[in-house]
Amino acid sequence: MSSILEKIERMLTNADETELSKMKMNIVRVLAVYKGLSWKTELFPDLAKLLEFLGQPDIIKPRILDKALSSLLSDGIITVEDKTRGAMLEKGIYTDQLIRLNDLVKVKSTLEKDPVFAQYMHNRIRMIKDALSE
Repeated sequence: MSSILEKIERMLTNADETELSKMKMNIVRVLAVYKGLSWKTELFPDLAKLLEFLGQPDIIKPRILDKALSSLLSDGIITVEDKTRGAMLEKGIYTDQLIRLNDLVKVKSTLEKDPVFAQYMHNRIRMIKDALSE
C-alpha cells in the first residue's frame, strides 16, 4: 500500500488531469495552510481564496468537493468527523464536519516541491506582514 507521501506526490503529478484531481489537490493545499484542520463550512471560502489567487475564480461545486473529500478519506489522507460547534453570529450550535490531515508533517514536506503551495504561502505571509505594518 502506498504511503501518504507517495499518494500526495502522485496527486501533485496528476493535479491538472480532471476537475476532481484539481479539487483533491486544492483541498490538501488549503488544509496544509491551516495547520491540517478545517471545518467543512470554512473549506468553501478558503478554497475560493486559493482559486482566486490562482486566477481561477471558479464556482466550487459541492458535488465535486464531496467526491474529493470522500476520495481523500478512502486514501487515508484525511479523517472527517461530525462535530458540534457554536454559531458565530447567532445563538445556538450546529453540526459541522471537522476535516483533518492525517500526517501534516509528511504532507507539508511533500508540498515543499509544489510551486502553487509555495507561492500561495509566500503571498499570504506578505499580506499578513503588510497588514501588520499599516
